[in-house]
Amino acid sequence: MAFQKALLSLVTVLLVGQCAAQTVTDADIYNFALNLEYLEANFYHCGAYGTPITNNLGGPDPTGCTMGAYSDAVHNLFVELAMDEMDHVTGIQTYLGSAAVAQPQIDLSAVTAAANAAFGETLSPPFTYQANDITGLLSSFLFEDVGVTAYNGAAPLITSKTLLAPAVGIGLVEAYHAGIIRKTLFDMMSMPTGYGVTVGMAANTISSLRGNVSAMASNTTPPNYADEGITTNGVETLVPTGPYNIAFSRTPAEVLAIVYLGSASTPGGFFPAGVNGAIQG
Repeated sequence: MAFQKALLSLVTVLLVGQCAAQTVTDADIYNFALNLEYLEANFYHCGAYGTPITNNLGGPDPTGCTMGAYSDAVHNLFVELAMDEMDHVTGIQTYLGSAAVAQPQIDLSAVTAAANAAFGETLSPPFTYQANDITGLLSSFLFEDVGVTAYNGAAPLITSKTLLAPAVGIGLVEAYHAGIIRKTLFDMMSMPTGYGVTVGMAANTISSLRGNVSAMASNTTPPNYADEGITTNGVETLVPTGPYNIAFSRTPAEVLAIVYLGSASTPGGFFPAGVNGAIQG
């Protein structure tokens, strides 16, 4: 019975996405993902090199692009993840051809507002992704789990087997990224952040923000929280999953609410002018 309830919950989430996307094409779904890849690719490239990615389809360069003051280990991680995310951008653009959307307006400095929202106060000094290893990794943690849930939610809606395989493959790479970030933060969890809490407490606070915002944007009963911190009741949580270890999924509205830092229908946060493409909040 419990397993049936778990499957019913998952199917409900997917059906809500399907109903909302009845007139949405595979290209629309891919373009929605492309917006997220633009965000992640620029985040890692800016953190690693202090410059945005090559913007070959037009659109504005991101604001808040600053090289991180990272250790060699974290810098090298950002370099590798930047390469992965840039390849995802290139791959999706290639699959879509002339249908690919241009890069939207991206504001990487929204990490500060996200941290303030998570902590429930205006942090001083301002939380920025480029400040140090801890803020860089916590900012990455904010993005990576969202990417995994977005791809897992979108994959069942893709009708073309030709396009389904790469989407699943990209989602799996995002899951590798998320696992690396979660494990790295867990190994640092007792370290102070400079904001009166440890790394572990900060990561769990960010997870709570994502989950609560996702739940508020959800159309399911119960609401789709779809998140876990790096510890659950004091026990390490490297693999965030729902019942029977099924990976979390999110609808586009739930994803947009997180990256807009509030409401799926009100652009803001990391996408001040909203995402490009047919799928909107």
